Amino acid sequence: MNRSWLEIVISFLLGVLWALLGLSVALVFFSFYKVSFFAALSFSILVACFWLFLIVFLEMANIQIDRLKELKEQTRILQKIEKRLYE
Repeated sequence: MNRSWLEIVISFLLGVLWALLGLSVALVFFSFYKVSFFAALSFSILVACFWLFLIVFLEMANIQIDRLKELKEQTRILQKIEKRLYE
C-alpha cells in the first residue's frame, strides 16, 4: 500500500503516544501509591485521559486522510463513468 509521509509520521506518533501513555500512567500510579491508592488511581486516570485525547486527535486525522483518499478514488471512478456515458 502506498502511504504518504504524513501517514507514516502519524503512525509513528501514535506508537510513541501509546508508549508514553503506558509509561506515564505507571509512573504516576507508583509515585502516588505511597500517598493513597485512591489518589494514585485518580491521577493515573487523569494522565491517561490527556494521552487518550491526543491519541484520538491523531486517529481522527488518520481517518480524515483515509476519507480524502477514498473520495478522490470515487471521484476518479465517477469521472470515468461520466466520460464513457457521454462519448
